[in-house]
Amino acid sequence: MEVENVEKLNPEETEENNDPGSKLVEDLAIEYSQYMKIDTEAEYGKFFTTVEEMLTKLEEFGQLVELVRSDTAICMNDAMPLIQNKCNEMHTVFDKIDNLEKFVLLVKDNVSVMETELVKAEDQMGSFSGLKKMLSSFVSPKKTQTKVTKQADYEVPNIFKTEDYLQTKHSKDIKEEPNKDNEQK
Repeated sequence: MEVENVEKLNPEETEENNDPGSKLVEDLAIEYSQYMKIDTEAEYGKFFTTVEEMLTKLEEFGQLVELVRSDTAICMNDAMPLIQNKCNEMHTVFDKIDNLEKFVLLVKDNVSVMETELVKAEDQMGSFSGLKKMLSSFVSPKKTQTKVTKQADYEVPNIFKTEDYLQTKHSKDIKEEPNKDNEQK
C-alpha cells in the first residue's frame, strides 16, 4: 500500500526534494512497484491454454490406451488360439522334416557305399567302355568266366528298402491284399 502512495507523491510537494538519497529511494520504490504490477489476465490466459492443451493430450492418450487394450484383446482372444493351433500343426511337419533328414542321410550313406563298391568293381573288371566289354566277352570267353567267378565272390551290400521308409498308395495296396485273401479263406 505504501508503494502506491509513493507513486502519487509529486517530487515538488515533498520537503526532502533536494536530497539525492530521497530521490534514489523514490525511483527505487517506483521501479519496485512496477514489479508488483502483474497482468493477471495474461497469466490466466497462458495458464488456461496450457491446461487445455494438457487435457487434450491426456484425452488423446486415453484413447490410445483404449485402442491398445482393444487390439490386445483381439490378439489374445482371436489370433492367439489360431497361432497355437498352427504351432501344434507345425510340430507334425517338423517331425516329418526330421524323419526326411534322417532318410536323406541314410540314402547318402548307401549311395556312398554303392559308389565305393562300383569303384572296386571297375578296378576288378577294368574300365572298358560298354562296346569293348561286349567285344571282349565274345572274343575271350575264358576271361569272362574268370571274371564271373570273381563276381560270385561279390557280396551285395545291405541297402535300404524304400517301402520301409516311404508309404505309397501302391505299397498300401500290396499290404492290404494279403489281408483280404486271409479274410476270404
